[in-house]
Amino acid sequence: MGYFIDVPGEPTVYIAGDTVLTMEVSHAVKQRRPDISILPAGGAKLDAGAEILMDAKDVMRVAAWGVGTVIANHLEALDHCPISRHEMRSLAVQHGVENRLLVPDDGQSYEFTTAAASVVSAASASSRQ
Repeated sequence: MGYFIDVPGEPTVYIAGDTVLTMEVSHAVKQRRPDISILPAGGAKLDAGAEILMDAKDVMRVAAWGVGTVIANHLEALDHCPISRHEMRSLAVQHGVENRLLVPDDGQSYEFTTAAASVVSAASASSRQ
C-alpha cells in the first residue's frame, strides 16, 4: 500500500497514504528501506469499527525499526483523528526515536539532503511569507 519514490540523487520516499499498519506497509519499510517514510498517525476511527489510520503506537513501532526518517501526518487534522502533536512528540521521546520522527506543525515543510536523508532545514508557513 502506498507509493515508493526513487529518483536518482534524491532521498527515497515512501508515502503510505491513508492506511493502518499492514504487512504491505511493513514490507515497504523493512525491505525497501526508504530514507523517508510518511505515515498517517492520527488514529482515525469511525463511530463503528476499527481504526482507519495508524495511531501513535503503530508509528512508534515503525520508527523503532530504525529505517530512515519517519514523518507523522494527519495529526489534529480531522475531528476523528484524536492523536495530538504533543502526544506524538512525547511518545517519540519515551521510545527514543525523537531524532528520527518528525512531527510537523500545520504548514511546516522540510528539506532533505541525499546523505541518509538528514534534514537540511525546516520552515514554518509563517517563515516562508
